[in-house]
Amino acid sequence: MSAARTKFQNKTDGIKQYMKLRKVNKELETRVMKWFDYLWEHKHSLSDQRVLKVLPDKLQTEIAMQVHFETLRKVRIFQDCEAGLLAELVLKLQQQIFSPGDYICKKGDIGREMYIVKRGKLQVVADDGIKVFATLQEGAVFGELSILNIAGSKNGNRRTANVRSVGYTDLFALNKWDLWTALKEYPDARKLLIAKGREILRKDGLLDEDAPEEQMTAEEMAKNLQNTLKIMQTKMARFAAEFSSAKSKLLARIEYLETQLAKYQTNDSSTISSSGSYRVE
Repeated sequence: MSAARTKFQNKTDGIKQYMKLRKVNKELETRVMKWFDYLWEHKHSLSDQRVLKVLPDKLQTEIAMQVHFETLRKVRIFQDCEAGLLAELVLKLQQQIFSPGDYICKKGDIGREMYIVKRGKLQVVADDGIKVFATLQEGAVFGELSILNIAGSKNGNRRTANVRSVGYTDLFALNKWDLWTALKEYPDARKLLIAKGREILRKDGLLDEDAPEEQMTAEEMAKNLQNTLKIMQTKMARFAAEFSSAKSKLLARIEYLETQLAKYQTNDSSTISSSGSYRVE
């Protein structure tokens, strides 16, 4: 037995022991062990990301471009996007594995990732899980509109379908935040993606035409809030300074009036004392 196989076997033995101690039911235990079998069978493809990380950035990009570029370029929203953006995005793709019967997403879920099917088969199913509307196979893409934050989308950023794995399925996922981080350096591409997304929604009758063409990203909203806070802090500081100045003037005025009152009372007492020397008959 190879060292790699021995190491892998030790991991699976540890998982078996854990499930036994925790009294995990047999059905779930079987699913877990089958997943490990699949993982070992496809170990070479599953270790791509770990292997690539030891390479220089330039070589990582070149390999990722050869492996994923054509797939990403076929995604409808990324067609016509500049190569520089796609080069950044291929490095952001994360591989995920789903077991038979696993749901990749369910209708109404908030969309945080788009997916590309690398290996396996998925089904788009009704809420009852029985009726099948469509089958997605290698190269299929879904979820891309939900990560664009398109203002006016009648679906919001919610998933519009239930997607379930038929057998074991390997997917590449692109996270929403990774996309928007990359788009900060490509403002023209960002406008293009939003325009394409709006056009797709418009054709499907899912676009509110009265909504603005773009909505702010979380980062932009945070920046606006920071600017608003700075303005409020400046106003508060000015108000505090004006209040302090007015308070000082008021205290000075009160002190002056108290001094004047004291003088008046002193003079009045002297007058009364002097008039007391006269006899009144």
